[in-house]
Amino acid sequence: MSDNKSNLPALIVVDWGSSNFRAFLVDGKGSILDTVNGEQGVLSIKNDCLETVLLSYISGWLSKHKTPIIMAGMVGGAIGWQDTGYVNTPANLGSMSVNLCKANNKAGLQISIVPGVKYVMENNVCDVMRGEEVQVFGAVLDVEQTAGELSNQTLSETMFCLPGTHSKWVQVAKDTHRKTVITSLSTFMTGEIFDLLTKQSILGEGLESLGKTPTDMPSFLKGVGVSQIQSSLLSALFSARTLKLDKQLTLQNVPSYLSGLLIGAELAGIKSKLNDIKHVYLIGNSSLNTLYCEALKELGFTSSILSSATASTKGMFTLAVQAGLVTEKETQLCH
Repeated sequence: MSDNKSNLPALIVVDWGSSNFRAFLVDGKGSILDTVNGEQGVLSIKNDCLETVLLSYISGWLSKHKTPIIMAGMVGGAIGWQDTGYVNTPANLGSMSVNLCKANNKAGLQISIVPGVKYVMENNVCDVMRGEEVQVFGAVLDVEQTAGELSNQTLSETMFCLPGTHSKWVQVAKDTHRKTVITSLSTFMTGEIFDLLTKQSILGEGLESLGKTPTDMPSFLKGVGVSQIQSSLLSALFSARTLKLDKQLTLQNVPSYLSGLLIGAELAGIKSKLNDIKHVYLIGNSSLNTLYCEALKELGFTSSILSSATASTKGMFTLAVQAGLVTEKETQLCH
C-alpha cells in the first residue's frame, strides 16, 4: 500500500448477505483500495461465530489501523449479528445514519450496522430490504456524478432493479431539501424459486447430471415471451416439461427457459409501475444483469447496468460520513 496520505484507509465497508460476503477497504475519498469476497453468507454461520468470520476476512486491514467498519445486509437482520430494525419509507441517508446500530464485539472494534428499509402498502402489507437500500443510494450518487442531479421528473420515470435471490424494484424521489429518498419497493422471490424448481421439482428432472450450463438466449427469450401470454405463472411453468417432452426444448436449455419464464413473470408483475417508466437501472452480478437487460429490451424498455461494488461503497461511505464515522479531516486528506 502506498505511503501517500490520500491512500490511507478510512473505512471498511462490508456487504454481508444471506449467501455471500464481500468487503471493501476505502480511503477518505471513498475510493476502493482493496477488496475481499467470500461465500460465507449469514445463513451458513452460527450467530456467535460471525465476529470470527469477519476477522478472518479483514484482519490484515486492521493490523496497522483500527479502521471503523460499516456493515449492511442480512448481518443486521434477526438471524445476523444483531437486529437493527427498519427505517420506514420515505427513507433518506440522514434517517439511515441516525439509526445506525453499534455492534457489540469482543475485539473492541468500531462496528456499525445499517438498518433495513420498510415500505408499508395501502393494505397494511409491508415489504422490506437489507443491503439493497445502500446500493440504491450509491447508484443515484454514481449516476449523478456523470449526469448531474436527477430531477423528480426524471426519477418518476426511473426504477432501480437489484436482481438476485430476492429481486428488489425500488423507486426514489427528491425531498424538499433535494435529498434522495426511497419511496417504495417491491420484492420478487425469482432467484429462490428458480433454485427450488431446478433442484426440487419435476421440472428439474435430469438437470443434476449436467452441472451448471450456460444460458441459451433463444430459450430464455422464449420463456420471457410465454410469460407475457399466459396469465398464470403456475400454469406456464409446466410448459418447461411439456416442451421438453415434445422435443421443442432440450434438457440443457430447460434452466434457460425457466429463467425466462420467471424473470418475465417478474416484469409482468411490476408492469403497472413500468408503464410510466422510461429507464431501468440494473444493480447486480454481471450474468443476472445481462438477463434482465435482454428481457427488458424484449418488452420494449431501456436499461443501464451499474456496478454493484461501486453502488455499495458509495452508498455506505456517504452514510458513514454523515454519521461521523469518517471525519472531515480524513476526507480533506484526499483533496
